[in-house]
Amino acid sequence: MVQANLDRVTGSIDRLLDAALDFREMPGAIEQVRHLFDGSKICLGYFGPDSHPDDAITNASDPDLNAFLYRELMPDAARFAARVASVPIGSAYRDQILFGADFRDSRLWREWMAPQDMFGGMASRVLDVDGSFWMFDVQRGRRQEPFDAAEFALFERVAGVMRRVTLLHQQLGGVSIEREMARRALDELSLAVIIVDRAMQFAYANAAGDELLADPAGPLGLRGGRLWARAASEQSGLKDLVVKASDLIGARGQMLLRTGDAEGRDLSLCVTPLSAAYALPGRANDVMIVARWFEPAGGGLAAARQMFDLTEAEAKLALGLASGLSLTEVAQQQGIRMTTARTHLARVFWKTGTRQQSQVAALLRAAELPLRIR
Repeated sequence: MVQANLDRVTGSIDRLLDAALDFREMPGAIEQVRHLFDGSKICLGYFGPDSHPDDAITNASDPDLNAFLYRELMPDAARFAARVASVPIGSAYRDQILFGADFRDSRLWREWMAPQDMFGGMASRVLDVDGSFWMFDVQRGRRQEPFDAAEFALFERVAGVMRRVTLLHQQLGGVSIEREMARRALDELSLAVIIVDRAMQFAYANAAGDELLADPAGPLGLRGGRLWARAASEQSGLKDLVVKASDLIGARGQMLLRTGDAEGRDLSLCVTPLSAAYALPGRANDVMIVARWFEPAGGGLAAARQMFDLTEAEAKLALGLASGLSLTEVAQQQGIRMTTARTHLARVFWKTGTRQQSQVAALLRAAELPLRIR
């Protein structure tokens, strides 16, 4: 299994969110996701009556193979698309389960997928558009191990982000950020979006950004129309990230503002250049800052309950296992009987789709995303 630490997961999600506002960034974003899963191939593809090979965003695209697909393999491809279209929007699946063992006898797999080292994948239908759909797919190669339960669970979370990204992109319709429709779409995000220039002069914030900046006890604020971090020790680091993003195309940076608020939360910031396509009039080198509250380790209980629909008792037991304790040690620590612990464990297995304690532990560690707790 790939060791998907929190920084790698967060970085991949931040790139996808960037791409929602500028779809030209999507190739780089999905390439980062491919590395996250150690995949041989990744694709965000469009399937429908008017689809074209160029509609697919993928790594290492082969124009000759794509032309061959549309010239010779369309009957197989149509059957493939029809099967995928039966999957509910937002649900993830494994190739071998959806298509069955005989799929590898098809010309589509033998003559198009296998030559591209696509020997086992995870995918999700993320968006329906007027009878067509977008599909998100990650594949492993011939010499790689199949994706395990923890990686599949993490893929489900990332596919959920991809669904929101494609939906937002569709809603924006390519308009620039100053257009009212784009503003309304950004206001629906739980993320704070703030735009400043190289000198930290404030230009724009969505609703969540306004709320963040208006909080007198918050980690960020405005002073003389300029963005500033209330902790002096963090102001220079934030300014350095903004200057670098303004000066260098593609320069992105992250930092964590230690707030020490009553809930023990920190603020995660992603600082990135604002695409020229979305620049405000006369502001060619602005920078976009995406901010979200980051729950500390103690927030893992709520996150585990949210992700897998666990009860509080089940989540506590699962987190105990993820911390390295045995089932006996967890039962002793939590003051419950072993029969009760085994009952909780059985329910955790069922809800997470795992069969072993080690799989539960790996699943929670790999899928530990900075979720907004509801």
